[in-house]
Amino acid sequence: MMPAFIMTVLAFGSQPYAQAATAATTVDANIVSTINLVAQNGIVFGDIGASSIPGTVSIGVDGSRTSTGGATVNSNTSGTPAKFEVSGDPNAFYIITLPTSIVITSPAGDSMTVDNFVSMPSTNGQLDPGGRQNLNVGATMNVGSFQPFGAYQGTMATTVEYN
Repeated sequence: MMPAFIMTVLAFGSQPYAQAATAATTVDANIVSTINLVAQNGIVFGDIGASSIPGTVSIGVDGSRTSTGGATVNSNTSGTPAKFEVSGDPNAFYIITLPTSIVITSPAGDSMTVDNFVSMPSTNGQLDPGGRQNLNVGATMNVGSFQPFGAYQGTMATTVEYN
């Protein structure tokens, strides 16, 4: 017969010790509304005069219009910046991406480059408590020497995305 001590060791010593711990936590997600950008109107440079000297015409985000070099603006016409409405999540921040440059052309195939795009708000915006904000975009048009007359038109892409 075995002593009681050895039997106790055999009985308890051969069983594995199992330890486990479990904790629970939450899982959160927030689906935001889509950010939208709706064009109200495009950039309008107005009536421009060209000469033998190249020049530029700029439209500011506030609608101001300036010219340099041989380009002149007709003061009887006005220019306007592009106007957009941004909408989405209330108070959300967003990033604005403007084109580097675009080319506008006349029906006759003549062209001019538009560049130096600027916006208000500038590179970032914040929607108001109602989830809206106006976005104005201005730019500079490069007028060549003896730029052929005609109505020039092109398309510019502006992008907004949540920040």
